[in-house]
Amino acid sequence: MADGNETEFDYLSNVKLLLGISDGKTDEILQLYIEITTNEILNYCNISELPSALNYTLCQMVADSYRDNLKSNATNSVVGNVSSISEDGRSVSFTNGSEIKTDIEDRITRIQELKRYRKLYRV
Repeated sequence: MADGNETEFDYLSNVKLLLGISDGKTDEILQLYIEITTNEILNYCNISELPSALNYTLCQMVADSYRDNLKSNATNSVVGNVSSISEDGRSVSFTNGSEIKTDIEDRITRIQELKRYRKLYRV
């Protein structure tokens, strides 16, 4: 957390900036995502306080979770490689998968960032 010389990091403002949100309509849900993601990071890393070096990683993870939730709620289905389906004509169109590959690579990068701070317990 912040000491006397340092200002408190504003997670909510940074997440909203990443998502392009300027109003306060989503503040409560974004704050909940921030709390959930913070707990996930702390539990994964086995630490009790979030290092400042992970502030932006947390913001990116929250933005990803929020976007994923919006995508799944908008389509009422899992977003995947199929881009369109026709019933009587029996045609199925697929995306090239590049956006999914980029998403997976981004998440792997974030996990690698978290691993730098992970403390393993010895039994």
